[in-house]
Amino acid sequence: MVGLAPPGSPLGPLWINRPEPWPVLTDGSVLTIDDSGLHHENGTLILERRHAVAWRGPLPDANILAGAEARASVEGALRSYRSSTLLDLPWREAVEPAAATIGRLEPLDALSTLARALGGLGPGLTPAGDDALSGVLFAFRTMAGPTVEPALLSVARSVRTSELGSAVLLAAATGCHIEPVHDLAMAAAHNDTVNAANAAAALDTFGASSGADVAYGLRLAFTHR
Repeated sequence: MVGLAPPGSPLGPLWINRPEPWPVLTDGSVLTIDDSGLHHENGTLILERRHAVAWRGPLPDANILAGAEARASVEGALRSYRSSTLLDLPWREAVEPAAATIGRLEPLDALSTLARALGGLGPGLTPAGDDALSGVLFAFRTMAGPTVEPALLSVARSVRTSELGSAVLLAAATGCHIEPVHDLAMAAAHNDTVNAANAAAALDTFGASSGADVAYGLRLAFTHR
């Protein structure tokens, strides 16, 4: 599952970017892929395969990011983000009890509880619950390091949601998210409050509500609230 991203979009693990605008595509357009690249349904080559290189954002040292100073930087940067739609009725009735388990239960137990509550929940192309859960998965992975990936992937695969939502969750479980999320983690690890705030502001503008929902998940994992 990949998306075609227009110029100006943040980089992301599931995006195909190109500097020029994409041709006009409509619902139901069929694209094909072969050894040369991505083709329009009329046969025109849209993107050469050699230019379709996967992007993986940088990750800081897990021990540093898990420290109190870095976590405080994340909290400060996300203090004024838009409120997640998950905090509105009726969604919050399912979300708040599950969110309260973070910091009280063992991390993976809390994450499993949260995944059951958030998976596929709420409005949006990627449901708001999946966006928030992706923030939690990314935070757990960046604070615990690569050894936790198998457990996080197991949690991500357990979620019943759309194909797109599942792709986002699996990427987050391996420490892959959109560019502002990586920028925030890197800045927090270096106690760079200016760039952390800039990254949070960029995340806040992402999508109709996705940025706010991802930010909610990040804040839950990094600050337990």
